[in-house]
Amino acid sequence: MKRIQIKARGFTFDAMEDGPEDGPLLILLHGTARSSWEWHHQQPKLAEAGFRTVALDMRGYSPGARPEGKKAYDVREYVKDTLAIAEKLGGADRPFHLMAISIGSTTAWTLASKYPKRVATLACLNQPHPLAIVEVLSTLAANKQRDGYSYFAEFVKEDKELENFEGIFERSGLPEEELAPYRELLNSKEAIHAVFNWYRVIKVRALKPIVVPTLYIWPRNIGNVSLETAEAVAHYVTGPYRFEILEKARNYSLQMEPEKITRLLLEHLAEHAQ
Repeated sequence: MKRIQIKARGFTFDAMEDGPEDGPLLILLHGTARSSWEWHHQQPKLAEAGFRTVALDMRGYSPGARPEGKKAYDVREYVKDTLAIAEKLGGADRPFHLMAISIGSTTAWTLASKYPKRVATLACLNQPHPLAIVEVLSTLAANKQRDGYSYFAEFVKEDKELENFEGIFERSGLPEEELAPYRELLNSKEAIHAVFNWYRVIKVRALKPIVVPTLYIWPRNIGNVSLETAEAVAHYVTGPYRFEILEKARNYSLQMEPEKITRLLLEHLAEHAQ
């Protein structure tokens, strides 16, 4: 793997790249208070399978892509970033593969819904299709799901970023060596404030069903996404769909069950990548 920088939309995004430059493009999006490092277990194996893998440090996480103002962290801006980066990497003429976790998954669901011709395959972990959340909030299971997202009330507070940042790590269940790169990257008040802007502007918008081949992986112990919500994702995918459950992992699932997830991702690509 090698560290690269990608200029797009007037910003400079940091990323980790691995695999053949002429291989099919596979973009990897990380989660909250994390970085491209989150994919370090999976990326080499995906590259060995022949894909040009690019794990991004997304908007707010890359020092060269840290605009001011809350509105700059709307999910639509993350979608535009990903599309522009794909074009820079040569993905304008053919669809690229997209894998994501947590807030990266919310970005990926939105992108695949609005720009289905740009996406070859989709794999999302942890966070479900946004409309699956809306659906469950109108059912008898609403309270369970509403409680799962109760932390949003804390994450929007502008004087609590460092406390929330440390709290995420304390609840992760990971050894320090798996967390250290995140601490190193998000080591300033400016950085932490920027990444938490995601929660200050997030809202659910109308999305079309996902038509591309999709894999959704849900950790049973994740805490913030109920089983009812995870199962409801199937209602918003009309293309080939596979739903898998992790029995051990929590929010940092890529780092907690790396072997199983890598296998599932490779199976997904083997079945659907052209």
